[in-house]
Amino acid sequence: MPEQDSITEAHELAVRGHIAARAFASATQEDVDRITAAMARAGTEAAERLGRLAAEETGYGRAAHKTFKNVFNTQWVYEGFRDERTVGVISNDTQKRVITIAEPVGVIAGLVPVTNPTSTVLFKSLISAKTRNASVLAPQPRAVRSSAETARVMQEAAQEAGAPADLIQSMSRVSVAGTDALMRHHRTDLVLATGSRAMVLAAYSSGKPTYAVGPGNVPAYIHASVRDIDYAARCIMAAKIFDWGTACASEQSAIVDRSIAAQLQAAMEREGALFLGDDQQNRITQLLFPQGGRGPSNVEAVSQSPATLAHLAGFAIPEGTQLLVVRPGGIGYDFPLSREILGPVFKFIEVDGPDEGIATAAAQLRFGGDGHTAAVHASDEAVISRYAEAAPAYRVLVNTPSLFGAMGYSTGVERTFMIGTGTIGGSISSDNIGVRHLLNRKRVAAQIHDWEIPASGPHDFEIAAWARSREPVDGASTARPAAPAPAPVAAAATPPAAAAPPPGASLEELVRQAIAAVMRDA
Repeated sequence: MPEQDSITEAHELAVRGHIAARAFASATQEDVDRITAAMARAGTEAAERLGRLAAEETGYGRAAHKTFKNVFNTQWVYEGFRDERTVGVISNDTQKRVITIAEPVGVIAGLVPVTNPTSTVLFKSLISAKTRNASVLAPQPRAVRSSAETARVMQEAAQEAGAPADLIQSMSRVSVAGTDALMRHHRTDLVLATGSRAMVLAAYSSGKPTYAVGPGNVPAYIHASVRDIDYAARCIMAAKIFDWGTACASEQSAIVDRSIAAQLQAAMEREGALFLGDDQQNRITQLLFPQGGRGPSNVEAVSQSPATLAHLAGFAIPEGTQLLVVRPGGIGYDFPLSREILGPVFKFIEVDGPDEGIATAAAQLRFGGDGHTAAVHASDEAVISRYAEAAPAYRVLVNTPSLFGAMGYSTGVERTFMIGTGTIGGSISSDNIGVRHLLNRKRVAAQIHDWEIPASGPHDFEIAAWARSREPVDGASTARPAAPAPAPVAAAATPPAAAAPPPGASLEELVRQAIAAVMRDA
């Protein structure tokens, strides 16, 4: 496909999205809520079909787990923002006399990763519609069909509920140049970037406001005080084998105190983990990183089952193996397995106590997961507190699977499918990204403090008496002599003070008084 075709399509979709966004900007809160409810229902109804389509088209992950991620967005994430006001006045502080009015951003370019091609489209189209924004999705070339079908389902449901045409669109002719053209187009107002580090950097260099997601490389520290080691094993394995490791918030390693390492290994083996021997580990390393620790990962090995990975690496494993466990030997480019691995290959690192455990977890995050997520399994509150403070991650999950905790499924953090990594991770936000990030906020504020300054007088430019002497101040007293009192000057006329608003004044009255005060004092 010629790159120019992709660039042309990107330009066309951005313009059509702009037209849709302008039309949708006049929607009421009732309109928005009706439309997003219809979208959520349609996404839930299509969740299983879309999950199968994503797995079949990309060859990555597990269809049933992709279905779960679809439903998580159309039910859990949707229910989290369903009752939130995103149109008109969204707050009214009667004490400070400030009202806040929500306005849409405009056209949002949504980059869609190959590992989550349908669930990401559901998430980004829902939060965009809830905030009266249009979305143009740029899928990864390997997932064009499943992303486009998901966008079609969302647009059809939205339009039947009263949304304008072209509110949700997806590129069908995709290239790097086309995606870049979409992000840079003058009608694109904001970028939501989910994808590789290179794609995130491209998004930030587009010149547009951008929220981006970086890599995870999530460590899970298992301290000797852990109450239930079998439960900890189930937590870390459940997240890592979910959708065969496509999620960036899944645990990447168990950093375990040496005193309980054998117990954790046995518990993981009971759950289907296979600890690899040296030859098997070398083969897996070559499969995943054929060019070494500094080279790209093998895209054909992403999110494959353990059986497929073992077959590709040239060795056999027992039937039913759920996870391949390796010992990376260190952290850094000389140890390729210490990198983030999107697949059911898991690092097992033994340490001597919390000092080494916390330092190792921090080093792993800095080697490809800064700002993302960390997990800890312990009952010692002092250790948990130290770990949370030291980990360079903005989500620290305690005694729960990191994946399900970070996305707000097993914890109370904001439900999301897009995790900000903060400035240390190259992102503008450390939040779980949601509808509040897709709004502009207008403040209308009435005067609550007197702003008048004293009238000028003849002594304004005189040197103070204490400054006229250049002699050192006497050590017995460092007090400065008082300046002479200024000569009396005529008092400046002051305008009458604005009457205070009556208690419980309505929004309209507050705004009317603010405008009247400005006009009177002009």
